Amino acid sequence: MAAALRHGLLVKAFGIAVAVASPQLPEETCAAGAACAREAGSPSSENLLLQIGGAGVSRQQSQGACPNLRDVERQCASDGCTVLADKMQGRSCADYCASSGYTCVAAWEEVEEDCNVKFALTCEESGIQTSDLLCQCAPPGASPPPSLSLPGPGKGDRVHLSTFFWNVHWECSMAARGASHSCKRNIGRRFAELARESRAEIVAAIELSDTSSQPASLVDFGLSGWTQVNGPCASGDGGDAAALAFAPEWVVQSSGGGCLRHDWDTRAFAVARVVPPRAVEGCPSLCVVAIHAPHSQITRGHDVVKSVCGEARERCAVAMGDWNVPGHGVGALWAALVGGASPGRPQPDERSCCWPESHHYGVFDHLATNIIGAQHAGHTVHPYQLSEENPVKQHRAVSARLLLPGDGDAAAKALVAEVLKSERDGAPPSSGTHSGTAGVARRDPEIRACRTDGFDSGSSNSSNPPWYPGAAVL
Repeated sequence: MAAALRHGLLVKAFGIAVAVASPQLPEETCAAGAACAREAGSPSSENLLLQIGGAGVSRQQSQGACPNLRDVERQCASDGCTVLADKMQGRSCADYCASSGYTCVAAWEEVEEDCNVKFALTCEESGIQTSDLLCQCAPPGASPPPSLSLPGPGKGDRVHLSTFFWNVHWECSMAARGASHSCKRNIGRRFAELARESRAEIVAAIELSDTSSQPASLVDFGLSGWTQVNGPCASGDGGDAAALAFAPEWVVQSSGGGCLRHDWDTRAFAVARVVPPRAVEGCPSLCVVAIHAPHSQITRGHDVVKSVCGEARERCAVAMGDWNVPGHGVGALWAALVGGASPGRPQPDERSCCWPESHHYGVFDHLATNIIGAQHAGHTVHPYQLSEENPVKQHRAVSARLLLPGDGDAAAKALVAEVLKSERDGAPPSSGTHSGTAGVARRDPEIRACRTDGFDSGSSNSSNPPWYPGAAVL
């Protein structure tokens, strides 16, 4: 290995390390553990993955085709035209390439500050939820090279799952109580825009509907190629609506939905058993739920979830939406609808309701999972949208991410085995085993009670009191 570094370069292409002679590059370029993909005289060397570490990260290859690119966090091709670009908050790869006088050829979201592809983007999509993107540029006037085939996550890598969920509230959909007649159309389009900007792979739409109980088409609003699962809930002259939608690479195996109660307080849910594009340890398929919880107890829907998801609900479930309770109340609702193992602490757990805030208060919108070893990987509670449409009682939209254990991860495999064994034996797992995870709670017959009015008397947000006269639950 040392000889290879002295006389050439260590190339890591698609997981294979080989020594390649390359006398043109100075020896120090590949020092400090760098792995550089450059094959002297090879016209196809741009198809190799370039990973530069240590002191080589910020080094530019001036002899490449794109020597003037700025804010380069990592070089990802030997010609210098494909890079992990930094400072991409609110910028697209088209913006990035143009700022240095180049044109954009291709764009991707990276896995974790590296040259591995999480999923493809268009050149025009911005990095509103991320500070870096993988961008492939080309000099002006040059024939654009073919888009590189950068490797995606390998076996055993952590699986990133991005979600987006939003209760737009029925007044906007029905143009009621002062909401404009254009509210649903414009809010629907904004829903799709925020979902794309969030790089979401799963979305949940609450009360974005064509009628009181029929969810609107998210494909028509801009999520082309997605698979939608509807949860219509017709009740008397009214009802409720919830919907899930999955990005094109997801496979929906079965689905369902309906009402969560039989009376005036009924709300809707949608459920699907799906196969993710990247395998999750211990979960051949996932049970995904969009929920609009009632203000009282859930009395219906459990049988539907059980029929749709089967064993996947036991330890492979993810649920998101408007729970109408703060985070500590999610467990009781989960037990009534999903069953299986209890979820870990849901996120976010902060004020998300409702517009206008002078009239409403609620800590209602959460993402939860019972997948063993899952971690919450950040979230954004967006500002209220399109207030000029008078979107009465609109919740704040939420983008939230999970980091799931990848299939083949030895540590994750051991963790899954230990937790499942402890559940069978009725004993707690080893102390500290699950620190910082989201999906680690065990079945617990004693679930903490929560106020059915949805207000958290223990809220830490001192600027927004958890209860005041006239505040409404939604």
